[in-house]
Amino acid sequence: MIEQEIVELIRIQDNAGMAALAEKYGKLLRYIIQGILGNRQDDIEECVNDTYLKIWRNVQQFDFDRASLATYLKVIARNTALNRLRDVKRHEEHCCQGEFSELADNVPNLELSVEEQIVRKEQAARLNEVVRTLPDKEREIMLRKYFYLQSSKTIASAMGMTVNAVDTKLSRLRGRIREEFSGYGWT
Repeated sequence: MIEQEIVELIRIQDNAGMAALAEKYGKLLRYIIQGILGNRQDDIEECVNDTYLKIWRNVQQFDFDRASLATYLKVIARNTALNRLRDVKRHEEHCCQGEFSELADNVPNLELSVEEQIVRKEQAARLNEVVRTLPDKEREIMLRKYFYLQSSKTIASAMGMTVNAVDTKLSRLRGRIREEFSGYGWT
């Protein structure tokens, strides 16, 4: 079943659309969410289900001119998992006052002023431009590391590279991006 058919079935509230969506994209969603949440199986299942629920409730807003269904699902899954990670972090912080993973410590703070939000939006747009101009392999490494939050080991395994080569490539890419942004006074 193609994406348009799946979306149309969901729009008319037909459960067959959700079944087709789960069959076609379930593994992808789990992969993205597990990359963010690790081995927290209950949280992963809850995030996958929340992603399906968000699609079911908001399918009327979906527009194929803006993105493919797969892209739409990836963004929803990623954001759902990051929100879940924030909740887990808050809970652990409240209960345990313990150490957290590097990932949990780097979840962005969404409580920004309007000016800060505008600057962030400009930075994100410029970063997207820079990433789009990267060669395919470098772009994939950047997306795997900073969008899907995969470890260097996972990236190296998936791309047939060594961990050291991935880390070196990422370091060089960060340097190039830093140079690009220094012209805007954003470093």
